Amino acid sequence: MTDKRPEDELLQRARRLQEKAERVQQQAGRQQSSTAEKIIRRNDWISKTAKTFGTLKKWLGPLGALLAWLWRMFVKWFRWAAFKRQDGEAVRDAKGERVFSLKRLGITTAGTVAGLIVLHMAISAAYYYSTLFEETVYVTGKQEIETGELYQFGGCTSLPCSTESDNGKFYLIESSFYFPRLFYPEENVFANIPQQDAACRVKGYGIYFRSLRWLYKSAQLYQHVTTVSCRPYTEQEVTRAMGDGQILLEADESGQL
Repeated sequence: MTDKRPEDELLQRARRLQEKAERVQQQAGRQQSSTAEKIIRRNDWISKTAKTFGTLKKWLGPLGALLAWLWRMFVKWFRWAAFKRQDGEAVRDAKGERVFSLKRLGITTAGTVAGLIVLHMAISAAYYYSTLFEETVYVTGKQEIETGELYQFGGCTSLPCSTESDNGKFYLIESSFYFPRLFYPEENVFANIPQQDAACRVKGYGIYFRSLRWLYKSAQLYQHVTTVSCRPYTEQEVTRAMGDGQILLEADESGQL
């Protein structure tokens, strides 16, 4: 009997120490959660916002459905990013609630932002290289829209410029963080376009459909120019530009640079 009492006392002591350690761990978890965890874990704001998007879906139709879908995707991401996980499952406390982790949220947010930036750059590069174009433009004027950032110039793709020949066109010169040669558009492109009439060979990227000009104007989706080389009109081009009023279309490539 005397041998078992010390052993029982040791077991009880070990049990008490274990219970104390668990209480300390739970308390630390609650302190880490703070006010942010209390708000997040209740999910009240998630359910209320979901109801709001459900109402918008009824009133806005396809746009509301898109907003609701985006919200569902965000909720799924947030539940994955903001709460502790182990072996692919959410870690829960003694009450069965998810354990919020500010550290995990910070890491996953940074990773998600970095991934979205890389994806955006990849899509931009794919769009850039798949829509490259090169053509001759008879420039009629240029305009500064935002210093150091955005410029615009217009011209005609054939001579003479005419509403009936429907050959007028606008182009954008815009700074870009993805393609270094566009980082200084005012020096690389805009400065090389003369104020007077000139024939310019332009290179750039973008899709253009003449039948959708209303969309390009309202959404500013003009083609972007990255390289330009200009010269004065030749005598033949001057004659064609100042002719007798007839509509002349390009029959050959004699006017190209």
